[in-house]
Amino acid sequence: MLEHWTPYRPELAKQYEEKGYWKKETFSQVFDNIAERFWEREALVGGDQRYKYGELKKGTDRLALHFVKMGLKHGDRVVVQLINIPEFVFIYIAFQKIGVIPVMCLPQHRYTEISQIAAKAEAVGYIIPGFAKKYNYVELVDQVAAELPYMKFKMIAGENQEIPAGYHYINELLKTPVEGEDDAELLRSYLPDPHDVCILLLSGGTTGIPKLIPREYNAYRYVAEESSRELGYNMYTVQLAVAPVAHNMVLAAPGIQGAFSFGGKVVMSTSPKTEDICKLIEKERITHVPMVPAMIINMLNFEDRPKYDLSSWKIVVNGGSKIEPVVAARVYPELGCRLISQFGMSEGTITQTSLFDDDDVTYNTIGLPVSPADEWKIIDKDDGHVIAESVHDGTARWKGEAEVPGELIFRGPYTIRGYYNAAEHNKKAFTEDGFYRSGDLGAMHESGKGFVIMGRIKDAINRGGEKFSCEEVENLVLKNEKVHDAALVPMPDPVLGEKACLFVSLREPGLTITLEEINSFLDGKLAKFKMPERLEVRDDLPHTNIGKVKKEELRQEIYAIMAEEEKNKQ
Repeated sequence: MLEHWTPYRPELAKQYEEKGYWKKETFSQVFDNIAERFWEREALVGGDQRYKYGELKKGTDRLALHFVKMGLKHGDRVVVQLINIPEFVFIYIAFQKIGVIPVMCLPQHRYTEISQIAAKAEAVGYIIPGFAKKYNYVELVDQVAAELPYMKFKMIAGENQEIPAGYHYINELLKTPVEGEDDAELLRSYLPDPHDVCILLLSGGTTGIPKLIPREYNAYRYVAEESSRELGYNMYTVQLAVAPVAHNMVLAAPGIQGAFSFGGKVVMSTSPKTEDICKLIEKERITHVPMVPAMIINMLNFEDRPKYDLSSWKIVVNGGSKIEPVVAARVYPELGCRLISQFGMSEGTITQTSLFDDDDVTYNTIGLPVSPADEWKIIDKDDGHVIAESVHDGTARWKGEAEVPGELIFRGPYTIRGYYNAAEHNKKAFTEDGFYRSGDLGAMHESGKGFVIMGRIKDAINRGGEKFSCEEVENLVLKNEKVHDAALVPMPDPVLGEKACLFVSLREPGLTITLEEINSFLDGKLAKFKMPERLEVRDDLPHTNIGKVKKEELRQEIYAIMAEEEKNKQ
């Protein structure tokens, strides 16, 4: 069993098993059973690549044994930094079959993030798409691997790739027979314990580099099935994976795992362009699409949308960040599909509105947690007293006060009990009785049918669903020789929800600095979506009496500046 993580308490694990939430099986076992039933049905599409369930099962069996032959073993961690290509699915399921743990990274991550994430995870391998979207990932891998002596396995996935010396090529392995690939008993011998860790996701990050989130096989299988069941997934479901596969929503909430758990089909897209999404919905008869608000807004405002037949599209799941009610109200009349408002965190808890909720609840809330075993509380952010909480006595789902804001905290059969290898941080991130502190400010809706999200307590920015730490960016900016002090705060954006505004003071009078200079300095050090998109230079930044920057003052200042700018445009 993996070290440096916090398993579920034995009494709770027993309870989850007795009530049938945990079935002592991994997702790969669920997938194999589904594949045997639907052997000739199409399962996976990406570009010109099309695979039936039988082909996907045989391919993942083969790849799993190639990984074993290569030297990967149960509990090994491997950084996976891939775009949305079918090879990702083969790798993910193959890893599940032998207990190798993927460390999920975004394609946008660069050296600063990857080097620290890989070191924290003690990753022995790294899988990339080679050269993709004008970025050479090979150089990044070589740079990171040179610093980590235990990183022995370098791999490339994707069609038509040039393979440097010292790299394994996933696509070639998939074509190459391996001894034992038809031996069911041999394959079963490598299956991991369902109570062990199956994946390391990344937190949105509020204190620098993202934390690693260990998810159990039992728990991760359960949430994918539960959230997809709530949305009516079945063998006729066709899900489009257009947001990055490293995101929990796309992978298992309900995601790829959810679709496969019911015999559905997954279509992978490497392009987030609205026109390309429309083409795929029409061509593949897509039924379900998880999206972030910016994608939904772009779809609503796409002038050429009427040219495409989108009649197969049944449900759009909004996730990543809050969708404004005025936008939500346009979805059904203009797109013809039902909106589900979802709020999820890689740490676990998923809330979503129901197919049976009225418009008020759908447009203004994020629904309630998907599992009847989920526990939640809304606590006062200052003194910690309970404002509202779930109940499990069969008479009601919750008790307390509605419309009173506080911090949302959660515990349940798929919410983690601690970050990986982060004992000190866990003391702050979790209560003594195991509730995860989400850092989100919310209240119960007057209907009692969903939470209303009102903002963040933690110091982070949510740019179109990509959450990141302000401190991480500030620490890099402070290395610039001109900068004396720096503070990153969110500023409002009608499409993405929030963007990053950087306030700085400079080291000497008379110095100047531009946004272009700042971003040129940051280029290559961190993901593009974390780059400041506005710069405000001040003689001094406001501080508390203990030396902390008064960020609330800066937030209010940029809001006021932008409101005045908008007023002057009219």
